[in-house]
Amino acid sequence: MSAAAAAAGGGPGGDGSSNRPAPGGAGSVQGDSIILEEEIDPNYVPTEEEVMEYAKWLGMDLDKDRGMFWIAKEGLKAPLPEHWKPCKTVDTEEIYYFNFLTGDSTWDHPCDDYYRKLYEEEK
Repeated sequence: MSAAAAAAGGGPGGDGSSNRPAPGGAGSVQGDSIILEEEIDPNYVPTEEEVMEYAKWLGMDLDKDRGMFWIAKEGLKAPLPEHWKPCKTVDTEEIYYFNFLTGDSTWDHPCDDYYRKLYEEEK
């Protein structure tokens, strides 16, 4: 998947890019990572290209599933769940997500599975 055109975690390209609004600026450094703050722009509207890219990544057929693109739009605007923070590796500057309550980490946005399952249920 993919943040406001460039940024926040795993994604369709599988390269750590995301269409979601980008994490905020540098935060505190913890070992080999920088803990970032998520900055959600309340006026952020995903572009058609971002929606299509994320919809495809969720498994949607871009022709047949256009009526479900609302799921992709919603997913692109989803804030991180409680206790999750975006982090950036110091050496490669890749974005990943860390849950400070459970110790879990993931390259993909923690809400991606929810939106993938929602799509599967709705189709």
